[in-house]
Amino acid sequence: MNNVWRQAQFRRDHRWAPLRMSDYLDGELAARGRRRLERHVRDCEECRAVLRGLTQMLEKLHAVHVPGGRPEPRELAARVRERLREHPER
Repeated sequence: MNNVWRQAQFRRDHRWAPLRMSDYLDGELAARGRRRLERHVRDCEECRAVLRGLTQMLEKLHAVHVPGGRPEPRELAARVRERLREHPER
């Protein structure tokens, strides 16, 4: 019975976790939610890959140099695509 409960909890967390990853990365998830997400990501390769991808995207966005102020959204998107082409995933 314990195994059934764990599987049910895993499925609930698997639906819950992706919806909270942005809050987690922004430091806006409460401590209990952080622990829940971290536990699930430790056990779930799929969600671990999603979180890794989001983390890499944030790193790339923070690395975008904006000369002369804040760019328009289309300009920012073009710069992000350009940066992604510069550093293809291995």
